[in-house]
Amino acid sequence: MKLKSFKIFTVILLILCFFSCEEKEDTAKAIEEIEATAPIISVSEIAETIEVLTTIDISVSDNTENVNTTISINGNNVFTTTQNQFSYDIDPFEFPNGATNLVITAIDEDGNETSKIFQFSLLKLLYKHDYGMSNELFDFYIAINKMESGELITSRKIINNVDLVFYADDDFEKENLVITEYWLGKNSSSHAGNSQAGLKPGTVRLTSDERNNIVGLAHDGLFIKDEEFTLIIEEQPDYHYATVAAFDYSSNILNENTYKILYNSEISTDVFLYYRGNSHINLLEDYRYFYNNDFSNQTINFNNLNSLTEEMIVSFSLPDETVNYSFSLFGYSNLKSYQENFLRLLYGDAGNTSTLGFIINYPYLNEYEILKKTVKFELDDGRIVILERKNNLNVEIPNWVIHQTDNVVSVNESYDHLTFWLKLENVNDGNSDFFTRSYITSNNYEAIIPFEDIEMPIDVVEFLDNKGFNVSSDQKSGVLSLELTSYENNLNYKDNIKYFPLGNEYGDITTMTFPLNN
Repeated sequence: MKLKSFKIFTVILLILCFFSCEEKEDTAKAIEEIEATAPIISVSEIAETIEVLTTIDISVSDNTENVNTTISINGNNVFTTTQNQFSYDIDPFEFPNGATNLVITAIDEDGNETSKIFQFSLLKLLYKHDYGMSNELFDFYIAINKMESGELITSRKIINNVDLVFYADDDFEKENLVITEYWLGKNSSSHAGNSQAGLKPGTVRLTSDERNNIVGLAHDGLFIKDEEFTLIIEEQPDYHYATVAAFDYSSNILNENTYKILYNSEISTDVFLYYRGNSHINLLEDYRYFYNNDFSNQTINFNNLNSLTEEMIVSFSLPDETVNYSFSLFGYSNLKSYQENFLRLLYGDAGNTSTLGFIINYPYLNEYEILKKTVKFELDDGRIVILERKNNLNVEIPNWVIHQTDNVVSVNESYDHLTFWLKLENVNDGNSDFFTRSYITSNNYEAIIPFEDIEMPIDVVEFLDNKGFNVSSDQKSGVLSLELTSYENNLNYKDNIKYFPLGNEYGDITTMTFPLNN
């Protein structure tokens, strides 16, 4: 009996041993397979053509702790890391234009290796403009200069949208740019050259549709006035006209008391008009306003227009140095309409202080959540100040002070934008031609007057010479000025993306212009 039990026990032991050995073999085999697995590389999508600085995201996974990953472009090692997750920036200006091979190789501590190969085309986008082309009225050129030296890199007469895109050759050394738009009138006496400095290579200026998407607008605030009606104001005093102006409607004066009102059939809900007589002081008697939501031809009586009460009149004082001034009041129904610049002109005034004094009165209409005030005043030393305020209007002269030494101008306080202006005039047979140049640059306590250093395209020079401007020497004979601007809100552009601000994105604006010596 004991012998039988022993035999059974022996058989069971052998079976257990067999299965135990088989399990160890399988486990060893699995470990060997895991150790033999090469690293896995994952890469974000890479476009077929890369024109601007482009970031690719890379992750490497492996069963070992130490993995060495390298990136090579066209056979040259450009990046090495031991991180499992990282990013790499492909800058087209660091490599030749054309077909490009990018290889990512990961090697773990056991020598297992994985490579991924990507093929794409590189182009060096120098600059992409947003709009504009030559037409029957103007020839339109874009010129690109080096900011440091003013040397002309390239220029082009813009005929179609393809012409708005500029690329750099391989020999271009990356540096900041000056972009100039030249508008040359074919049958006009006005010509312009507007420059913006400090743009990085690869800058893209967005079209209106593209910028609307960024700021969350469905439109650019410009509406076609596709309908009209006629409005007659009986018993209107004959020494002034009513004013009808807004983002969605306007008017044409047909005679002394008849107006053609143009409006947008989808947007317009009513029309605001105001009347101001000759008095600049007594708005109680001289200011009338009216809301009209009837878009049919009609006649109204002047005496039915609304008048102001004393509580609806606000005043402010101009600085004692003021010589001339202008003032505009715009109404916005709410904050959104202000942001989109859905404005209504509620009041306007202009004059000189020698005859009208220094106190400015304007109406306060509480139907509008935001009343934007724009006041421009010229001082007796030639300086000009413009203030745009959506809330309180505190009319003061900004603290900016400038000092000019030859062609260098220093500023005592910070600002957001500095603009040099040069206005040239050529008189021929009693007729004048004007060429106006501007140069915008960012905050810098010291700036160099740039116009003599910016090389102009030969076609532009020949055109202006034919108009009587000697642009190589006239730079010192024109009217030169400097404009400083500060904004309530700064626009944070991303990845070399630029666009012209929409509506009131900048918020309150302060501008001061100084005359300069040539």
